Amino acid sequence: MRVCGVELTGNEAVIAIMQYKNGLYDVPPVRTTKLTLNDPINTEPLKKFQFDFAQLMKDYQIDKVIIRERALKGKFAGHTLSFKIEGALQLMQSVEVQVISSDYIKQGLKQAQNTPTAIEVGLKKFQEQAMLTAFGYLQNKLG
Repeated sequence: MRVCGVELTGNEAVIAIMQYKNGLYDVPPVRTTKLTLNDPINTEPLKKFQFDFAQLMKDYQIDKVIIRERALKGKFAGHTLSFKIEGALQLMQSVEVQVISSDYIKQGLKQAQNTPTAIEVGLKKFQEQAMLTAFGYLQNKLG
């Protein structure tokens, strides 16, 4: 199973792809680490963002996109643009998309014998939450 973990921050979707195959986790190299919505007001840039994201998922044969849930209000509430990006991702028809809570991710991480860091698996530090989202999801599904 190959999944794409997504952390939405402001106008960016930070991604990390992880797969579980033959009893091992693998983080394949990917041509991009994040996608940015440069113009949040107009329709065409949002459609292009959605198309580019869907094409990336198709190119890397992703089975499921897993988005880390953000708070709706309060001190740690997600940026309003991140919810617009989330909506665009959820409406993609080419791949299944699921939003999961931090508690669900933590539950998966608790099941793991060892929790990797982004640097250990060859990712950039800012991809850590996206990678943990994918890893926690896979741990819950497979563990």
